[in-house]
Amino acid sequence: MADSNMQVLLEELQHRTEEVLSNLMNLSEEEFEQFADQRQRIVEQMQSFHPSITENDKQKIRDILSHDSVILQRMHALKDEAGHWMEKRGAIRVQQHAYQQAYSVDSLFIDHRK
Repeated sequence: MADSNMQVLLEELQHRTEEVLSNLMNLSEEEFEQFADQRQRIVEQMQSFHPSITENDKQKIRDILSHDSVILQRMHALKDEAGHWMEKRGAIRVQQHAYQQAYSVDSLFIDHRK
């Protein structure tokens, strides 16, 4: 029974990983976050089967983990993209602030003409 549960979890993990890989360039940050959460949940469920993991199971896990570098590269690229966007937005905000001086309502403006 434990072996069949482990197989179900491994198949689910493999399916989710393949799903992400097939749509890697189109996934949003939120979808990557959902994938990471789902994967964490599956791994936590697999912990209870740790003593009964077979060599075949270990090989499947290694195969699934072999795709991690590709997924992580895409996640880092999205993170860098977001960082650049934040920097650009900050620069725009600084430029806009220079033109949008805050004036006090009760202040005076004196023009000295010669």
